[in-house]
Amino acid sequence: MALNFNAREIFDMGIQIEVNGKTFYEVAAKKTAETSVRDFFKELAAWENQHVTLFTELRDSLPASAGAADIFDPNGEAEGYIRATGDSHVFIKNTDIAGMVAGCKNPVEILDLALQFEKDSVVFYTTMKKVV
Repeated sequence: MALNFNAREIFDMGIQIEVNGKTFYEVAAKKTAETSVRDFFKELAAWENQHVTLFTELRDSLPASAGAADIFDPNGEAEGYIRATGDSHVFIKNTDIAGMVAGCKNPVEILDLALQFEKDSVVFYTTMKKVV
């Protein structure tokens, strides 16, 4: 069985995750009244923007062969890992970012959600590194 994702597509997925993260932190900053917490969310949004830039540069520096559609995966394990990891990511399965933030009662709940997002991102990127 061939893996249906290629390195370029995986970078595209990573870029979208980081764009969504940036949006999440920007929305959280607008919702937060306390200056220090609002500034913290703004800083996190800036970090996510740096990740977008980095992933874009990495994707754009890939050789043409990185856009090949198939990677040999006889047991379908790599594709299963990618799909399971992607499907569980908070920003892939839920695109209503403003709604997610609005559902939080206070900055602590926003931070709890942010920690889930960051954990999901690390799992996603670690899985991608292993299979590509």
